[in-house]
Order: sequence, then C-alpha cells, then structure tokens
Amino acid sequence: MDGHLWELAIPLRRPFASAAATIRERRVVIVRVTDGSTAGWGEAAPYPGVTPDSVDDAVRTLVRGSVLSPTAAAAIDEATADLEARRADLSLAQSIGASGSRFVPTSVAVGLDEDPVERLEATGAAAVKLKVRPGEDIGRFSALREAHPDLTIGVDGNGSYEWSERESLLELDRLGVAYIEQPFPSDDLESHTAFRDEVVAPVALDEPIDSVNAAIRVIEAGACDVIVVKPARIGITAARTVHDLALASGHRIKASGLVETGIGRAFTRAVAALPGAAYSDVAEASWFLAGGVGSSGSDGVGIGFDPDPDAFGRYVVRESPLGSRIWD
Repeated sequence: MDGHLWELAIPLRRPFASAAATIRERRVVIVRVTDGSTAGWGEAAPYPGVTPDSVDDAVRTLVRGSVLSPTAAAAIDEATADLEARRADLSLAQSIGASGSRFVPTSVAVGLDEDPVERLEATGAAAVKLKVRPGEDIGRFSALREAHPDLTIGVDGNGSYEWSERESLLELDRLGVAYIEQPFPSDDLESHTAFRDEVVAPVALDEPIDSVNAAIRVIEAGACDVIVVKPARIGITAARTVHDLALASGHRIKASGLVETGIGRAFTRAVAALPGAAYSDVAEASWFLAGGVGSSGSDGVGIGFDPDPDAFGRYVVRESPLGSRIWD
C-alpha cells in the first residue's frame, strides 16, 4: 500500500462567514491510497476556528507522522474505505450499510456576510442552514421566511451565544425554526441541556462531536436532540459508529461537512443515506468553491466521484508521496 497527497488552495465564489471564521479560499489536502491496481480517495479539510489542526499539520502528519492531525487521520480512513468499497464493487453507501436510494433534503449554508434572500434566489433549494450570531439572527430569519414561506430553515450559531443572550433564540423557536445548531460554546453542555427544555425545535450539537467518546459524553449529558456527524472530522468508520450510538439512544443525526471538494462531500452524502439522518448539509461543492477536482463517477462504485489530478491544476500548492509511517 502506498499513496500520494495534493495540497490545494481553491478560491471561494464569495467569502463565507460564520461566527467561527471568515474564509475566502479553501485549503484542503487530497489523499490517494493505492494497492497497485485500485485507488481510494479521501480529503483532509481543517477548518479555521472549528478543527484543532491546520493544513500544515495535516501535511506533516501525512508525510512525516510528526504531528497528530485528526483531519489527516480522517482522510486516510476515508481513502481506505473508498479503496475497500471499490475492491468489493460496492458504493461507499452500500459498504457502510446505507441505502443509496434514500433521500434526505439537502440544506445549503448561507454565511453571515451574505443576504440570505439574495443568495437563495433561483437556487431551488428546499432547505437552508442560516449562520447566525447575537444581533444577526431574527431579522435574517424573518426576511428569508417572508421571501420563502415554505422553505425549511435551520440556524447555526457556531457557539456564539451566551446563556444570557438566548432570548433571540427563543424568538426564533417561536417563529418556527427547523432546528437550532450549536447555540452555545462547545464545552457548555449544561446550557445546551437546559435549553432543550425551553424550545420546541430540535437542538443539534456539532463542535463537541470530535470523536466517538465525545459523542458518548454528549448523549449521556442529554445535551441535544440531533448529533451532527462529520466524516471529515472523525473519519467514515467513526461516523458510522456515532450514527449507531445516536440511533440506539433515540437521537437523530445530521450529516454535515467542512466545506470540502466533491471528494469529501461524497462521504457526507453516504452518511446522509443512513437511517436516522434527519438533515444533511451536502450541497454541491460548487455552492462554495470556484473550481472542481473531478466529476461524478460513471460506475457508481466507491465514493461515486472520479478525482482528476489534472483538474487540480493551478490550485496545487504542493504534492508529495505519503510517508511510510502512515502504514505502520
């Protein structure tokens, strides 16, 4: 087994702002592993203000193993799962026990710097995840609801609210928001638990779910109704485990990503096909990115996406073989 990586810097179509960070380009690391005849693909997508690692950490891990990068570990897990699915002539969704025919409405994310009504014009989207923070919530939601009365609208605070600032979140609940994601800081499970008793809308937690053990802590605390599962953060193997734990404890899941290319988003799409997935953030990569890295696969095996190194083109910052320690 050996492999290769490409670090890419792909411009965004427009800046994307959340309470965590504003990004104008997406720096990711594409990983290919091969057994000599079959290749599998994954993507390390560290996100400023969300994941604890950087793209440099991911590259160092993949080349030298000198830094423990969780998104690099997730990328290797993804690529290995894709390789194994292709060997078995299965789609990735089939290989993790999902139904490729199951449909979950896809929500598109609208950043804080964007006019939500203008952004949604002519998209045909059935659902939206609206980024909010204190002072930028009720007005944004109300304008979008007025323009699109039948649209499913969830909100994501990225941990920007304090307990004393929750009144606007309670108003959003009264206005019929579909879900409220990560209103309080990730380490404040107590506030999330108490908040569930005050609202009708499901409460979703994202940022704390960085491992299987973290998911167990959130479930045991009773801190949410919906577990956000991001294979880009924890890998596809752990994502399936978290899904199973969530369903066994009566929770639903939301399949989500980290603004990846079509490679990373294929793993989120597979998670969205699992039973118990109530929501998903798997809009096409072109919703955010100004350039692509391949095309939909024609044979339906593996991730259902055919990466093309030639398409990486001018986005390549550096490339390198994977280090031998990756296979130790």
